[in-house]
Amino acid sequence: MSKQPLPTECFETAFLEFLRMRFEFEPLPHYVMAAMEVCHHTSRAYPEFVTAFFVWFTDSFLFETRGRFPAQGHNANPSDAQWRRYEDCQDLLESWLEDDLDAALDRQEARLVLVEDFEEKRTEDRTDESASGRRRANLKKPDTVVFAEIAEEKGLSPDTVRRTYKSHTKPEQYISYLSPIALVRCEGGYTVETREVAKPRQIFLKRGKKLRL
Repeated sequence: MSKQPLPTECFETAFLEFLRMRFEFEPLPHYVMAAMEVCHHTSRAYPEFVTAFFVWFTDSFLFETRGRFPAQGHNANPSDAQWRRYEDCQDLLESWLEDDLDAALDRQEARLVLVEDFEEKRTEDRTDESASGRRRANLKKPDTVVFAEIAEEKGLSPDTVRRTYKSHTKPEQYISYLSPIALVRCEGGYTVETREVAKPRQIFLKRGKKLRL
C-alpha cells in the first residue's frame, strides 16, 4: 500500500491532480487535453505538466521533422487501447461539465472496491481440499479462486473480473511506479487512491523490460 494524496474539498483540484498523476504514470496527451478543458472552464493557469508537455510537443513537432500529433497510435500501442485506458477520466470530465458527477464517481468507487476486494480475499486462507490434502508453499487463496468468488458476488464472469482487475493494477507499461487507481469521495472531499506497481525509481517501458533510474 502507498500513501494517498491528501483529500481536498474541491473536485476540480482533485481532478487535476488525478490527471497529473495519470499523465506521469503513462504520458498520454489525453490527460493534458482534459486538464486544459478544466482550466478553460475555471479560469485556472495550466498545471506544470500541461505546459511541460507542450514545450516537448512544440520542440518535437517543429524541429524533429516528424509532423505527427503524438496521440496517434502504433501497432504496439494503438489509439483505441490508449483511449480505453483514459476513458474513465473522460467519464469524469463529461459528468463534471454536465454538473452531474454522482454516477461517474460511483463508477470510480466501483474500480476501487474491486481492487480492495481482491486484496482482502487474497490474504484469506485456502479452504479447498487440495490445500489440506498436502503441504503447500502458499496456503492463501490463489488468484483464480479469488476472481471466481468476486465474480459470483458481482454476477460477472471470472474472466471479466480478472481482466478488469489487471487493467487497473497490472499495466503493460508505465513511467511512474505509483499507479492512480481511482478518484473517490472521502470525508474531506475527494482523494486519489493509488497503488505501487513497482519499486520507487523503477520504470517499465514495455513488457518484460524494467529500468532503474
